[in-house]
Amino acid sequence: MLRRVALVIGSVLLLAGCGGGTTISPTAEKVEGTVPTQTVAKGDAGAGKGVFAAQGCGSCHTLKEANGQGKIGPNLDNALKGKSADYIRESIINPNADVVKGYGPGIMPQNYGQTLSDKKISDLVALLTKNS
Repeated sequence: MLRRVALVIGSVLLLAGCGGGTTISPTAEKVEGTVPTQTVAKGDAGAGKGVFAAQGCGSCHTLKEANGQGKIGPNLDNALKGKSADYIRESIINPNADVVKGYGPGIMPQNYGQTLSDKKISDLVALLTKNS
């Protein structure tokens, strides 16, 4: 009986630590027919504006919401229309996964997945999905 109570308490504590984020497909290897998942931090569009500015995104991208006026990369006010949060996250972490027509691969920095925290990426995604 004591063993059963300990098992139930352990299960409840384990489950209590879960949640609070959203589930997405990561940029790691994808196997056809399966969808690997990971939990990511919930983003804040207001904080995303700060990340957008701090990373200099507006020097390459136009994004009215964040005063971006760049012309080197796609106009995000147009290019992200109808795009999902998963697509936008993938485009930040792995920008060559789907290059917008008219732009070449390797123009956008390739290291945001390593240099930005999950929270900062989530904040950017929140900002950019606001405009999609």
